[in-house]
Amino acid sequence: MTSETHSTAASTPNNGDATAWRSHPFEALMAINNQLLGNESHDGCTRSVNFMSYELATVCHNKTEIESLEAFNDFFFGTKKFRFSPEPVLIQNIVSERCGCGIALALLYMHLAKQIGLQLQLIHWPLHTILKWEHAGRAKFIDLEQQGKILSEEELLSMINKHKDQVRTLALHEALVQYLAYVSMSYRQSEDYETLHKALSLILRLEPENTRFLAERAILRRDLSLFKESLSDFKRYFSFTDISMASPEVIAVYETVRILNI
Repeated sequence: MTSETHSTAASTPNNGDATAWRSHPFEALMAINNQLLGNESHDGCTRSVNFMSYELATVCHNKTEIESLEAFNDFFFGTKKFRFSPEPVLIQNIVSERCGCGIALALLYMHLAKQIGLQLQLIHWPLHTILKWEHAGRAKFIDLEQQGKILSEEELLSMINKHKDQVRTLALHEALVQYLAYVSMSYRQSEDYETLHKALSLILRLEPENTRFLAERAILRRDLSLFKESLSDFKRYFSFTDISMASPEVIAVYETVRILNI
């Protein structure tokens, strides 16, 4: 392609350093994967994605950006047969099964697009399947639910009219918080509370003052008999929220935890 390509291999940053996730979508997904499943090796996933990058570099060689986008979509949705599905939610399984939740697939798509010089941004869209692309001085919007189609002006106008407040771009850390919220919902539904606890802790590593998830983790820690840790979360929660504004459930659990810690 005519613009500079980026064919460097993906690597996993220090899993404990949340700041290292903020500019690397795939590395962030891998770090989250490893944190939730344990620090076991998932080299196969990284090798698969790196190999896709090398394949794409060949497929898109000497193509224009528009031609590269078309070839990329054929590769991602056609050759590799990626598709949207509520499950799985973790990148290791998404890559191996070629399906997964919208926001994780969008982040993987962004990562691979970057390897061929296409800089995309996720927007705040309900299913997280719309990406913004600055091309030739104009903003274009790519719909992954339509296999990477560039939306027409009419489609874009209809989208804005329906969800005007949800067309802004998301910073990567915002996208990761929303992704982890989806992951948390999945583990809550499967009643895997230990992994849910890990997911909530990752959210709070990215956004320490997020009162919604502070309250949720405080209640979960009570349920897991982590009473001191629960009280610590509640104290932090009430440092940001007046007790008169808290829900009856939060107040009731807080009072129980206070008694248990006397």
